[in-house]
Amino acid sequence: MAPLVIFLCIFGLVNGGHAPQNSWAELDQLWNDEINVLDQIKSILKSLEDLRHVLNGYVESWEVIMEGGGEGKWRVGEGDLALAFSLLRHTGLGWTSVDQVLHKTLPQLRNIEKIARRADEEFLPNADDVREASEAMARVSHIYRANITLLATSGIFQAALTEEGGRENFSEHQYYHSLSVADLATIGVAAINSGYFEVGVQFLWAARARATPTMPHVHAHLNAHSNAHIQTHIYCLLGDDYTIEKLDNLLDTAVRVHDHVLKIRGPRSLTHTTAQTPYGDRDGVIESIENRVDAVVGVDYLRLHGNKTWMMEERVLVERMQVERLCRGEGLRPSSVTSQLSCRYMNGGSPWLTIGPLKVEQVSLDPYISLVYGVLGWGEAGEIRRNAAPHLHTPNHHPPPQSKGAPTSKRLNPSLKHVWLDGQEGPLKKLERRLSHLLSVSLTPQDSEPFMVGDYGLGGSYDAHRDTHWPMRTPIHATAGERMATVLTYLTTPTQGGHTVFPWVGVGIRGIRGSALVWWNVLASHEHDFLTVHAACPLLRGIKTIVTKWVGYSGQWMNLPCPTDPSTKIILPSH
Repeated sequence: MAPLVIFLCIFGLVNGGHAPQNSWAELDQLWNDEINVLDQIKSILKSLEDLRHVLNGYVESWEVIMEGGGEGKWRVGEGDLALAFSLLRHTGLGWTSVDQVLHKTLPQLRNIEKIARRADEEFLPNADDVREASEAMARVSHIYRANITLLATSGIFQAALTEEGGRENFSEHQYYHSLSVADLATIGVAAINSGYFEVGVQFLWAARARATPTMPHVHAHLNAHSNAHIQTHIYCLLGDDYTIEKLDNLLDTAVRVHDHVLKIRGPRSLTHTTAQTPYGDRDGVIESIENRVDAVVGVDYLRLHGNKTWMMEERVLVERMQVERLCRGEGLRPSSVTSQLSCRYMNGGSPWLTIGPLKVEQVSLDPYISLVYGVLGWGEAGEIRRNAAPHLHTPNHHPPPQSKGAPTSKRLNPSLKHVWLDGQEGPLKKLERRLSHLLSVSLTPQDSEPFMVGDYGLGGSYDAHRDTHWPMRTPIHATAGERMATVLTYLTTPTQGGHTVFPWVGVGIRGIRGSALVWWNVLASHEHDFLTVHAACPLLRGIKTIVTKWVGYSGQWMNLPCPTDPSTKIILPSH
């Protein structure tokens, strides 16, 4: 393990306690701020260049006088006419230009002072943000199996493929940013340190190949067709930190670390991923758990709950791999299950919705998951986003306002920003009314938690988790009680990625702006439904903003009487 330890020690990044700046709202602001700052810097450089040119000319004029006859010394009383003329000409004509350029430069000093205060007045990204963003890029590349060679020249969104065949929403005329040598190398180092060893090697290879387009290939995965493109577009943006020699050393170390981990630990675990074969020996083949584990969904998963060995040793890894497969667009359910699903208009038995029923698509029957279209208009969704944007902040693991629950322990993505809203007026109040009529539940502040708006940032994702608190945690909202149901409403439509997936159900859902995803977290017995574990896939392109409402258990007993069979599952909306 020596190479791995050395790599981590040399290239590890220090967390300085800075809140990451990776949300799209912050990145949008950073882009606009950077444009303004660069305009100021260019103006300063132009003024300083003029100043340098004039001052250099003034100094050179004086040096000519000093190098003239008489050793360039002023002798009092000698009356050297030529020297006196040179002095008068130098000062009389030269200082006019100096004075003009100095007065022209003075305003720029204020700009310099303003820029010098930027780090004190703005929350600028730092090494911690770069590390988080690099890990997000590595995670996205791993999950979506990006072609890193193509990524180096054409951008990550052209390089990411789905299992269903092809690049999502791809347009040859759409511009995609390509990464520089320094970008690729930075992501490669972070990928190795995060356990994405195969991705790390490929990023470092792409960096090295782009720095020297004629470099021979080191493995078969990096096909040669893009090399001609690289030779045509030589963007050798090495940066100060990545010389050719350093890239060679990084790539060599990464390959040795990759092969060492593969040999000792195999190609996949909870903390690492590698290629199926070592880079140093492409003839060696090591079996991967991904090649021998079938999808485990539905009843098959519930049956395995009694197998302590499987639950302890394999469950979490299988869950993670099924999340990744669903994120790539792969379906894990047989046709005998999906053929039972339907899509129709429903009113939930509400006279109010009779004249305006909502379109409901069944996503799963067990557990009951449905996608309700049109619960929000586009304008209403936009208004909620605008109202929430100024208040978005990094979750601090504490419960919403006026609740008495304990802090949560879910693993949050640093790029996720959120805010709790009471929803007592405006479009949130309308959303509450529509959902209450459709689902036959009470969504009042006393019977449910406040609305939570969440905004996903660069590569934003959320690990697999359940929404209920029992049996390890106290409900966040003491009055509402357990989270009986989850209503997740999409305020935007992500362009690529960002699906909501249920690994033990075997289904992934692409959010549509204005639609709401509804699922029931508990059985009639109040026990947690283990199949409702869900995750948010990394965001590839576009914006993902959601608003979530958790339906409390305590306030629903009048509307949803307890059935005789405690294992009964709630199926709403049903008509």
